[in-house]
Amino acid sequence: MDDTHTFASLSNARAAASSKQRLAAGWCVLGSGMLALMLGFAAVSLVREQLHINCGMGQPGSEGADTWTCSDGIGYLGVTVVLGTMWFLTVLAGSLVALLVHHDRAARLVLVLLASASIAWILGWTWYGSNELVQAAYAPMSGPGYWAHVVGPAAIASALGAVAGLISLVLPRRPSRVVGIVATVGLIIATVLQPGLSINTVPAVGMFAAATFRSTG
Repeated sequence: MDDTHTFASLSNARAAASSKQRLAAGWCVLGSGMLALMLGFAAVSLVREQLHINCGMGQPGSEGADTWTCSDGIGYLGVTVVLGTMWFLTVLAGSLVALLVHHDRAARLVLVLLASASIAWILGWTWYGSNELVQAAYAPMSGPGYWAHVVGPAAIASALGAVAGLISLVLPRRPSRVVGIVATVGLIIATVLQPGLSINTVPAVGMFAAATFRSTG
């Protein structure tokens, strides 16, 4: 009877600890998603003012020389949809996984993959926009040149964070937590270097942190 009672007590304690871990992981994703939404205005500033997507510069001697002329606000509605859709899908899926998936390894795998996809999405889209949607024939730099200057350092930090997150999946529990923290810090650094990426990098921070919480299970 005592052994049965002890086993039941241990099972209840483990279940309670697992529930707390899932709750903490869920709040990481939800909280980061809400923060990203509040910082989302910086994405338009990045796209228009720094990368000059949907902008052009007039030839020397013309009225528009040395000055960027950009689309009006409606011209950037597509940007909002493209980046906002990824924000919504990753935050929704990440929250559900963090809260509802009981198997820690499966939850961590999905969270890290979602975070990596979020990072790849905004880096890939801004690279595409810089390549294809900047009329830089008379500008001091090419569209990709502006991307490398404005986004490049943050892209490197983001990529290193994503690689660290993926590596954490194949490590034992304690090293996995350490590398997961490194991945989270890498994404925080990337966001500080380029706040315009925050709509998709901040949720990635939350998902890496959530995966680290789940690695304690």
